[in-house]
Amino acid sequence: MKVLAVIPARSGSKSIRDKNIRLINGKPLIAYSIENAKSSKLINRIVVSTDSSKYAKIALRFGAEVPFLRPHEFSSDTATDLMVFKHLLMFLGTSDNYFPDICVHLRPTYPFRDPRETDEMINLLINNPKADSIRSISKSPFSPYKMWYKSSDGWINPVVQDSREKDLYNSPRQALPQIYLQNGSTDIFRPEVVLEQNSMTGSKIIGFEMNHFLDIDYPEELKTIRKIIRNQNAR
Repeated sequence: MKVLAVIPARSGSKSIRDKNIRLINGKPLIAYSIENAKSSKLINRIVVSTDSSKYAKIALRFGAEVPFLRPHEFSSDTATDLMVFKHLLMFLGTSDNYFPDICVHLRPTYPFRDPRETDEMINLLINNPKADSIRSISKSPFSPYKMWYKSSDGWINPVVQDSREKDLYNSPRQALPQIYLQNGSTDIFRPEVVLEQNSMTGSKIIGFEMNHFLDIDYPEELKTIRKIIRNQNAR
């Protein structure tokens, strides 16, 4: 079975400049995702999609393939994951006659993954032929049942309304359903979901619960990750 890991790493981050190659414990951020993919027992090809020759050199140094530099139209702030993956899959199909059975989406902004979890997610998709994708999730510390929309004139309305039960926002937190967030670690899907359904997930999605949420978007989160690594190295 052909299992392709894809690490999208554009160079135009505005929250943290060159975020995807910032050094963490002396190693570029993107290297952590490449090494996770290399540690998997099921992934057998690793590709980085980037618009930067500088990023490409780093990715190659850590053992990934960079078969092209991503065109500008797929590298802007408004470019979607769907656009990036559709371009990549069509490129590999045309240039290499390569058509993976499963795609593993590893965001470079999530440095800590357990390769055993990655393989468990891959097997979960293999063993559930009716599933379109597997998405990593973590428990949300906040409940949408206690969230509100606010209008320009100051009136508020609950985000979640249920005709079967009134005023859910007044219920004790423990009585409300557990809600999960997509944590940005790992998404696994069948290529036809992208190419035929024009989706990154399809309609039949299995959630894979993780007990961590370490995605990096802002400078404070980068500081937190560095602190975690320092503490681990000090043990």
